[in-house]
Amino acid sequence: MPLTTNEAAQTLRDIARTERRSANAYGYRASSPHLILWGLIWAAGYSLSYARPQWGFVWPVLVSGGSIAGFWIGWRMRPVSKTGFDWRFAATFAAIVLFVIALFAVLPPHTDIQAGAFFPLLISLFYAISGIWMKANRLLALSVAIAALTLFGFFELPAQFELWMAVVGGGGLILGGIWLRSV
Repeated sequence: MPLTTNEAAQTLRDIARTERRSANAYGYRASSPHLILWGLIWAAGYSLSYARPQWGFVWPVLVSGGSIAGFWIGWRMRPVSKTGFDWRFAATFAAIVLFVIALFAVLPPHTDIQAGAFFPLLISLFYAISGIWMKANRLLALSVAIAALTLFGFFELPAQFELWMAVVGGGGLILGGIWLRSV
């Protein structure tokens, strides 16, 4: 029995929906270990910033190590491709680093918690953009949660901001990574 035009159109819509869900699930699974990694880094960095404010060197060390670990995770999880390494990832990372350096040169933070709030808000923006473009509601929800919790801690708990971010920022990323893995 041949398909009607409506049945064929419905089948194509179902295929497109399945393709989108499959792409989201793959994206969530690929993002999950990165979220867990950075959640651990945030928990450690903000905890140490709270307990030992004089240890300003801890963040560059953690971010450098986290960046290397993140590239390694991404390299291991990359799909097999005939085109090899996509230079756009490295170029995007370099553009972001240069933007942050330029931004801090023009608008330097005046307090440690301003700098401590900037990066989670920047990361939140990246998750929001990714969620919007990929139609990935979980990334969008994670973005809103990180931004809201960061702003709450910044304005309502300035004396405990680093501890707040260690628990809700680091813990939120770890839980977000587990949540994305469960798809």
